[in-house]
Amino acid sequence: MKRARAWGAFAACVAGAWLLVAAPADPKVDQLWHLRNLGKAFYENPTTQLQAVGEFKKALDLNPDSARERINYGLALLRAGKTAEGLAELEKAQKQDPSIPHTWFNIGITHKKESEYEKAIAQLDKMAELVPDEPVTQYNLGVLYKLQGRAEDSLKKFEIAAKLDPNLAGPHFQLYNAYRAAGRKEDAARELAIFQDIKKKTAGAAVPEDLEWSFYAEIYETVDPLTHDGPAAELDFAAADLAVAVDPATAGAAAIDATGDGKPEVLVWSSREVKLFSGAGAVLDSGLSALKDVRAITPGDFNNDGLADLAVLTAKGAELWINEKGRFRRHGEPVAQGVFHGAVWIDYDHDYDLDLALLGAASKLLRNQGEAGFEAAEFPFVKGEATSGAIFELIADTIGTDLIVTYNDRPAVLYRDRMFGKFEPVDIAGLPAGTRGLEIADLDQDMWLDVSAAGPGGAIVLLNREGKFEAAPALSAKGAVRAADTENRGVLDLVAGGTVLRNQGKGRFTAGKALAEAAVAAAEADFNQDGRADLVVIDGSGKARLHLNQTKTQAQWMRVGLEGVKNLKLAPGAEVEVKAKSLYQKRVYHGVPLHFGLGPYTEVDTVRVTWPNGLIQNEAKQPAGKPAQYKEAQRLSGSCPMVFTWNGREYEFITDVLGVAPLGASAGDGETFPVDHDEYIQIPGSALAAVNGKYDIRLTEELREVAYLDAIQLIAVDHPADTEIFTNDKFKAPPFPEFRLFGVKQRIAPAAARDHRGNNVLSRVLRRDRVYPDAFRRDYAGVAEKHWIDLDFGRAAAGNRAVLVLSGWVDWADGSTFLGASQETPEGLIFPYVQVKDASGQWRTVIEDMGIPAGKPKTIVVDLTGKFLSDSREVRIVTNLCVYWDEIFLSEETGEPSVTLTALQPDTARLRFRGFSRPVIHPERKQPEAFDYQQWMPLSMWNPTPGLYTRYGDVKPLLHEVDDAMVIMGSGDELSLEFPAVDLPPLPSGWTRDFLLFVDGWAKDGDANTVYSQTVEPLPFHGMSRYPYPDTERFPMRELQRETTTRPGLRLIRPLSENRR
Repeated sequence: MKRARAWGAFAACVAGAWLLVAAPADPKVDQLWHLRNLGKAFYENPTTQLQAVGEFKKALDLNPDSARERINYGLALLRAGKTAEGLAELEKAQKQDPSIPHTWFNIGITHKKESEYEKAIAQLDKMAELVPDEPVTQYNLGVLYKLQGRAEDSLKKFEIAAKLDPNLAGPHFQLYNAYRAAGRKEDAARELAIFQDIKKKTAGAAVPEDLEWSFYAEIYETVDPLTHDGPAAELDFAAADLAVAVDPATAGAAAIDATGDGKPEVLVWSSREVKLFSGAGAVLDSGLSALKDVRAITPGDFNNDGLADLAVLTAKGAELWINEKGRFRRHGEPVAQGVFHGAVWIDYDHDYDLDLALLGAASKLLRNQGEAGFEAAEFPFVKGEATSGAIFELIADTIGTDLIVTYNDRPAVLYRDRMFGKFEPVDIAGLPAGTRGLEIADLDQDMWLDVSAAGPGGAIVLLNREGKFEAAPALSAKGAVRAADTENRGVLDLVAGGTVLRNQGKGRFTAGKALAEAAVAAAEADFNQDGRADLVVIDGSGKARLHLNQTKTQAQWMRVGLEGVKNLKLAPGAEVEVKAKSLYQKRVYHGVPLHFGLGPYTEVDTVRVTWPNGLIQNEAKQPAGKPAQYKEAQRLSGSCPMVFTWNGREYEFITDVLGVAPLGASAGDGETFPVDHDEYIQIPGSALAAVNGKYDIRLTEELREVAYLDAIQLIAVDHPADTEIFTNDKFKAPPFPEFRLFGVKQRIAPAAARDHRGNNVLSRVLRRDRVYPDAFRRDYAGVAEKHWIDLDFGRAAAGNRAVLVLSGWVDWADGSTFLGASQETPEGLIFPYVQVKDASGQWRTVIEDMGIPAGKPKTIVVDLTGKFLSDSREVRIVTNLCVYWDEIFLSEETGEPSVTLTALQPDTARLRFRGFSRPVIHPERKQPEAFDYQQWMPLSMWNPTPGLYTRYGDVKPLLHEVDDAMVIMGSGDELSLEFPAVDLPPLPSGWTRDFLLFVDGWAKDGDANTVYSQTVEPLPFHGMSRYPYPDTERFPMRELQRETTTRPGLRLIRPLSENRR
């Protein structure tokens, strides 16, 4: 529906302010936009949502008659947890203008969460009337009708929701239950299969399904397409010829950052030759001089090393050329034979690598299999001779990657991404046969990406009107089309056929300076880094020229570069929005820094990056006049409950717990990990101080997961002061480690330590100093190259009796990563194994799975008794996990240590909502995450997993013994425990006291490849054969759990993006 409207005379003035780019807008108008921009940026960043309330309140004070400002203020209050105040503001706005859907949706959802079902239905019924095609509204009406016992009405709503968005899992699960209850077995089986298929295909999704969120839960924005009729600057370009032989019929040019330094080069090609230029000078050692008979080249980083590689199309087929620090070489054999006119890099299956679409009379899609190469994949290409393509986003703020393809013999086709590798072809009549050379950018500054191209009769501009194309006035300029802000106005002009077409707004362009005749190819970037958009143009005769922009203007600028972390390093397809008061721009990133003119503004309110996986990052208050490089912000997702202890001064972070019990986690082979269910956490005596006769321990859920806690004890470990005590706990496959304590009086340090590259790493493993042997290559998903560490213990353990003690941590790969690794190599992810040398000096594996630390950080012990096969005491540890060893030593003491153990039951155990401790995250993930309990916030970057949790308050009876009566905790919850220090015996002389925290239970994270990751149930129990367990097994404590598990999870924040409006 159309959302652009004005609210009274003042708001109409505000809308008109977007056209003022040559000079600052009215100060009051600029201030209003400044507050809106900051408010939205703070609203979308989970750690700054309280600040959003303040900014939107200031906007409302400045524009008190605006329904828009009141709605946004109300939404900010809701998101900040101020429910009553937020509702009051939304109700006022609803009375002011009942035609705005946002109020009906958000008030309805809020009433639903507060169990006010009649009020919720009244609001959502009106919402469905205003926006009948919004699936989440229909789904929630179905839930509400179900709660009221209106089964038939509920079923109809679930069916509507599933039809409106077949990719939503929730409606299919509800339909499965409804059909099963009605005895419709075939329908139930179909819906269950669809539900399970959706869950399987959301592998690696950055944002989970949230069925209480829609587009209308977001900040209400209204922007009209505007005009830009201000006086034009006198364009001035200095031209320099590029020394390259060009065939105009096969000519092409592209900006590329070949060396990864943020300074763009330009690649020029044709059937005659290929050259890379830095400025006007050819790069002599590019490695491309041997290339001949080239038809097209498309840069793209297919191996994700941060350097743009090339897909090269010749008369014979398609080749890949890999970038090695700015020098290119052919990579293997051609990936396809045949004649292709164009290529597009696209992550069509959203698995964090670039796939390749080859366009011609027989177009094909090649799926990137990593080290396994490329293989053909199904794609619904229509019949026709395809010529060019571009990735696109028809609907704003979605994670789907659409593809537009032009044809010689038919109109262009938009291939709509329906997710999970499914695309739907839709004709684009406005791009007729013979169109080619697509350019994607927001040309009218309405937040929606538009399309321009070289049409058979002249340049074509299609404006995106909220998902529908509208043709702009016809343009006569023929030839290649590129967008560029030639005057730094903050408005993108078009360069078509070699002529600059000045953007007048609303899709209108007027002819300006001519740079070339009938240009056949063009590229745009700030090639000389002077803050102005330059151009490379190849004219109809084949002459290639670099046009350096020397236009004199007082207008400001900024340049934006991106670096992905979880996303691909060059962030192809990321959307960059720049907001400076009343100025708004949006462009698409393709690995080359983007140039933005800023008009008169010296500061940008916010740079908003929508990464390809849908996560949003706002960088507020950025200066003009300089380049900016934004690295994808590190985000926590799932791990385990955190343990904090009162040490007499503060709550000290110890480690996480239940890393041995990752419930339902994918092992990458179609199976889930078998899990242990109990763990003993070591707590140094110095970390636990009694206050008023009590030891105070807190367990918190900081991340996106569910904890199921069955029993907790504090165990005092009294031992001689000259003996260190270690446990046998670790994460490993069955048989699970038995409870065992090791005592160490004398450490034996390695005499030598080298990594898999031969580096001397001895100093890195001699002490716990957070310095690790970390020279292995790795990605940010937790997968490393196969690597090892060789340790030499000289003449130790002469009797072949010893234990190896290792302290460290693991940057743990999630289930989606295990799945991806299993697709690339048969080995998948390799848990550490131990090798020693035999009598011939050959390495032999003696322990297939030695285990890993089940937390961050922890110590494990590996019993090597009887494992040495010769006099050598060299030990090799091999893995491809990101394991960081901090300290390693050997001990010859393998017997039972002298200890006294005293178990304490908690005196008090109370569950409450606390919020989230401030995380401390290393920017390159080379240190374990830590949490500062003293600094906390009520909001986070995720919602609790949907379902029922243990009611807040006293939960002590649920924790006394292992009996399947559990405390179920969600994101933001805290379990506060006190143990009686007075019950402990006095220490003997010369002894000291440390502690173990015994925890029995499980943890289930929110990863897409974790089974039932989006629901609290099914509940685990000790007698289950596996998880998920078959229908023949049942959770045993159902009645008790029904009495205690009554609290819905608090909705703290919607996912930062979703694949729906």
